[in-house]
Amino acid sequence: MKITELIAQHLLEVHEGNNWTEVDVTQTLGDVTMEEATYQTIASPNSLAALLHHLTFWNRVIVKRINGIRVEEVPDNGYSVPELLEEADWQQLKADNIQSAHELAAAIRQFNIDALEQPILPEHSTAYRNLQGSVEHVHYHLGQMVILKKLIRAKQKKDAG
Repeated sequence: MKITELIAQHLLEVHEGNNWTEVDVTQTLGDVTMEEATYQTIASPNSLAALLHHLTFWNRVIVKRINGIRVEEVPDNGYSVPELLEEADWQQLKADNIQSAHELAAAIRQFNIDALEQPILPEHSTAYRNLQGSVEHVHYHLGQMVILKKLIRAKQKKDAG
């Protein structure tokens, strides 16, 4: 199997399941309500929704880089999630994240493996570092999501008791 196929597979597994860590974005956020998703704990400046929006943003940045498009840095770095007004907005945010993962996986699969050691764009790191790094990026923020979810649920339990 080509390395690009393995990277794409790993990216989808961290989003949708069956990865070696046995935790994924879909499962972690599957039972999270909109209220929980938008709750900001003292442990992080970011809500679960903001972290998810950030991942979606960066999945699409990497797709653009793969396609030779330079993306200007934005001050909010993709954390500025649109206001969620109802549960359907939260469900759409989760669906958009999975869609972005599939877009990135498709772009990774089509990437020329002979160019993996070349800069993805001028003045950027190698394509391999960008592609593999996108998987590591999801794992990193997934860990944050797991912790924030536990903190939110512990507070809810404490407030209810």
